[in-house]
Amino acid sequence: MNKHAVSYAIIRFQPHVETEEFANIGIVLVAPRLGYLDFKLETKRHARLTRFFDSMDPATIRLVIRNYDAELKRIRSLAGYNSNGQTRFEFSQTDNAEHLFQALTKDREGIIRFSDVRFVMAENPKTKLDELFDYYVKRNFANSIYREGLLERHVRNLLKLKEINRNFKQQSFGDGLYSATFPFVEMIDDKPVKILKPLYLGQDNPTRILDHSNKWLFTIKRLKKFLPRDVVFAVEGPDGQSLQQRAFEEAIEQFKANDIRVVNAKNERELIGAVKPK
Repeated sequence: MNKHAVSYAIIRFQPHVETEEFANIGIVLVAPRLGYLDFKLETKRHARLTRFFDSMDPATIRLVIRNYDAELKRIRSLAGYNSNGQTRFEFSQTDNAEHLFQALTKDREGIIRFSDVRFVMAENPKTKLDELFDYYVKRNFANSIYREGLLERHVRNLLKLKEINRNFKQQSFGDGLYSATFPFVEMIDDKPVKILKPLYLGQDNPTRILDHSNKWLFTIKRLKKFLPRDVVFAVEGPDGQSLQQRAFEEAIEQFKANDIRVVNAKNERELIGAVKPK
C-alpha cells in the first residue's frame, strides 16, 4: 500500500500564556494529496484539565472544549464538497484541505493553540490520526508500570524536599518462597518500622485496577509477620470514570480492612502527615 505525506499538529489547551503551561487535548491532521482533513479532540475526560488549571472554573473549561469541537467540525466540513458537487472555494479539494489546515494551525492568541506542524508518512491517515491521539493525548505509552515509576519518583522528591528521606531505604522481605521489594522502608536502629508503597490504581479498566490492588494486598497478607505493622499505601486513582472509580473504591476498602493505611499520593499534606516522624 502506498504511503502518503501527512501533516499534523497537536491541539493544546493553554489558558495562561504567561506561564506557558499547556495540556494536549487533540490532534488535527491533513493529507493534502488525498484532500483529507480531520481532527480528534478529547471532549469527555476533563479531570486532568480541571486539576491542572485549578484557577479556572470547570464549567468554563468544558464550554471552551465544546465550542472548539463545534468549530473544528465546521472547518472539517469546509474541506469537502457541497451537495451540488462543487467545491466551496475556487481552489481544488486537495488545495482546500491544505489551506484550511494552514489557516487553522497558524500561531495566534487564544486559549486553544497548536504545536509546530509535524510531518510523517502514513498508509492510512485515519489510522495515523488515531495513533497520534492515543500517544499525545491519551498517553498510551504511559502504562501502569511507567505511571507507578513516576509516582515513586514524586514521593522520593517530596520526602527529600521535606528532609525526611534519610531514614527511608529500599528493603526486601520474604518468607523463603515469596518475596517483595518496597521502595520506602523507614529504618530506626536498623529495624524496619514503617513501609510506604506508592501504588498507581488509575488503569484504563476496572479489572486491571483490581488485579493490581489484589497483587499488593496478597503481598501484604502473605508477608505480614515479616513486615513492620505500619504499612502505608500512597495511591493515585482514576480520573472519575464510573466503573474504574468503583473498582478503585473497592480496592481502598480492602486495604483498610487489612489495616493498611491509605493516603492520596498527590496530596502533599496527607502524604507527609502519614510518614513524618512524630
